[in-house]
Amino acid sequence: MFNFEGGCYAKVINLDKESEPDIYNAIRRNALLENVTVDAEGKIDFNDKSTTENTRVSYPIYHIENIVKPISHAPAAKQVIFLSADAFGVLPPVSILDKEQTKYYFLSGFTAKLAGTERGITEPTPTFSACFGQAFLELHPTKYAEELVKKMEKSGAKAYLVNTGWNGTGKRISIRDTRGIIDAILNHSIDAAPTKTIPYFNFVVPTQLEGVDPNILDPRDTYADASQWEEKAKDLAARFIKNFKKYESNEAGKALVAAGPKL
Repeated sequence: MFNFEGGCYAKVINLDKESEPDIYNAIRRNALLENVTVDAEGKIDFNDKSTTENTRVSYPIYHIENIVKPISHAPAAKQVIFLSADAFGVLPPVSILDKEQTKYYFLSGFTAKLAGTERGITEPTPTFSACFGQAFLELHPTKYAEELVKKMEKSGAKAYLVNTGWNGTGKRISIRDTRGIIDAILNHSIDAAPTKTIPYFNFVVPTQLEGVDPNILDPRDTYADASQWEEKAKDLAARFIKNFKKYESNEAGKALVAAGPKL
């Protein structure tokens, strides 16, 4: 139960101390490991996926050093972060969203199912889930999008779409770069950063952030040939447009079409 009451869990496949030191160091007495391989000397092989790629650990929150106390209370959010894992290599690692884009991409709930998270998934598979939780919605999804933005306006919050997936290098965006992006969002330095606009999606993206490789902030720069990105971007944009048609049954959904990708 501590996974819900003051705890955390994380995938540990290919875990190493350099890239994920907090999780690595949290694996000690009172942590619970699942589906991992341990040799006769008690050494864990985090790279072994012979049983499943869904290897993970649950641990008490106090195993992480830099936590906020008390952990059960917080003021209204000033930053709202949508997490996505883009398997196409199209989305920027971070995009600054306006109010209408916030509704559109919250409704779209785009990410990728990753190997080990569901039975039969062996490679990243793109998926859309309304409000990032479609199975739990009782009302039309646009109602939740409207309520989210209403609460954000009340607290003065801004929204950001953070992509932890792949880019033109064929590799996932590093945890170090993602951590730098999250830091920039939380300390507001992203709001003062120089920006550019990415075509098709009209995403406003920073061109420089402290602690983040500037060569990844525009996903086109990660390809040897930018036309490869353009081809994939058109494909992904078309998928967003097709997916969003199911929300156009009311006026609120129709009004948000303009906030989405353009071809």
